[in-house]
Amino acid sequence: MNPVSAFFVRNIIIVFFFYGLAFFALGLVLILAARRRSEFRFAQAIRPLAAFGILHGLHEWYEMYQKYAALTGGYSPALWEESLRLTFLVASFVGLLAFGIGLLTSSPGQGWRTYLAIGGMLALWVLGLIVVSARFAPPPEELLAVGDVLARYSLGIPGAALGAWALMAQQRTFRAHNLPQFGRDLVWCAAALLLYGVVGQIFVRPTLLTSSQLLSSTDFLQWFGIPVQLFRAALAAVLTFYMARALHAFEVEGQRRLEQALLAERRIGQEREELNAELRLTTQKLADLLDRLVDTQEMERQRIARELHDATGQSLTAISLGLRGVQRVLEEREPVTVGQLRELESYSTSALGELRRIIADLRPPQLDDLGLVPALRWYVQNFQTRWNVQCQLQLAGEAVRLPVDTETVIFRIVQEALSNVARHAQARSASVCLEARPDAVVVTISDDGRGFDTAALHQSGQTRSGWGLLGIQERTRLLQGDCVIQSTPGQGTTVRVSIPLQEETENVQNPAVAG
Repeated sequence: MNPVSAFFVRNIIIVFFFYGLAFFALGLVLILAARRRSEFRFAQAIRPLAAFGILHGLHEWYEMYQKYAALTGGYSPALWEESLRLTFLVASFVGLLAFGIGLLTSSPGQGWRTYLAIGGMLALWVLGLIVVSARFAPPPEELLAVGDVLARYSLGIPGAALGAWALMAQQRTFRAHNLPQFGRDLVWCAAALLLYGVVGQIFVRPTLLTSSQLLSSTDFLQWFGIPVQLFRAALAAVLTFYMARALHAFEVEGQRRLEQALLAERRIGQEREELNAELRLTTQKLADLLDRLVDTQEMERQRIARELHDATGQSLTAISLGLRGVQRVLEEREPVTVGQLRELESYSTSALGELRRIIADLRPPQLDDLGLVPALRWYVQNFQTRWNVQCQLQLAGEAVRLPVDTETVIFRIVQEALSNVARHAQARSASVCLEARPDAVVVTISDDGRGFDTAALHQSGQTRSGWGLLGIQERTRLLQGDCVIQSTPGQGTTVRVSIPLQEETENVQNPAVAG
């Protein structure tokens, strides 16, 4: 025996230690990697390979303990201890088989095939033990040694071959995902695993089996000058090293997913900005359209009021004056006819008053001639007389002269709100407060009516009053203002509108307010 071989034989305990350490480290690395989320089937299949590494490392450390105890104290393992060691070995090879078969299975839902294949190979191993026991009737210690050899032949070698095949197939998957560097690492893993299985598991302890006598661990030591355990440990270290490098593919995959998520988020953000820009443009168009609609409506109201006043009003006035003249002529001659003429005159006078009221509702002349406050004062007084509802106008703050469009919108808001009070609130009193602030004009319309549920404003099938309040909100939005509607059933309603003042608003005394 050469000095190198003698050195390793003397330090075989250390060889076993590093042998077990390499496989145990492999199992730990794979356990940590298996916790990561990945689209590769390799990530789910490495759990059995991790079990193989842990169990095989424990097996080698257990055998190391047996050899150490034998060297130091003449230890002879009991049957249960050898049975336990063989159980670790067989269980580790089952994990290796599960890794190879599971990764090679094309359909993830066909796990039963993996269990069936492993069960068949375990049955073959048990059958071999039965045949040996029936033919040679060896003692229990020898039968356990034969079980060790048969496990390496029927489970270890096929498991290593299938695992190497699966790793080669997986490296093609890595290349297809543009990860060639990790594919090369898997090639090294496959080569190390194949050599470990085909070469490392052929050279076994000598038993009554002829194959174990022809290719034994003693022959390996004589031919190559090193123990077969050192050869297995070296391959285990290579397998662990390159497997750890290959597992970095999961980090790259996670980084790619993160980059894709960030790109998708940026794309969504850009789309959101584009949608917001379109929404702002659409909102602006709607505001412009509403502005034009309101202007057109007011112009049409003014035109109709003027025509009614100039044409229909004058005609009714002329008819009333004519009837009065005819009445004077016929007072002495036709008293019956005079009564009829007086009745016709009352009808015409009533029609003329109703016409003037309609003209005032369409476009009150006070708004055009005197401004907002006199128009509101006139409307509140007229509202109180017409609907028999106590109503008062309150003015607060320093009076300002508002643009004509703004005064028109505020007047229409008050008009719509009081119209709702008269028709729907069943109120006994109401109030209108106009407050001029440095930065805004605030209009508050309150009543002590029956109130309503404000949630109904946002539901379909709104009542007429609901549409009126919606119109108030839209008119307020037209001037970039805020509208708050507060109401509780049985406790009245308050409509509060705040219109911001523009820079061009003149902060001057309003003679109408002062008077």
